[in-house]
Amino acid sequence: MSRLTIVRYTVKPDAVGENESLSHAVFDRVRREQPEGIAYGLFKEADGQSFVHVFVNLLGDTSDPVTATPEFDAFQAEISKRCIVPPDVTRLDVAAVDAFGFAIPAV
Repeated sequence: MSRLTIVRYTVKPDAVGENESLSHAVFDRVRREQPEGIAYGLFKEADGQSFVHVFVNLLGDTSDPVTATPEFDAFQAEISKRCIVPPDVTRLDVAAVDAFGFAIPAV
């Protein structure tokens, strides 16, 4: 089983740039370290203020190399001050059936 985490939230209009900057720092760290067995993406909705993080741990464990970084700590530190809709987190244990754009283990 893989672990899928989806986080959705909306930031204040004047916090969009800061949120994106802090997010980019997290992604820069992930790109440098290149942890195996994960897929991670950040998407911005059409309103320009709502964000969706999608994280998949394909190794089937509960470790999260993204949240265990100082950059993620900085991102999380004052997220409540940036948000008008707080983060809504959904975590699911899933089995990959098929995919495109994700490197999934053979099923």
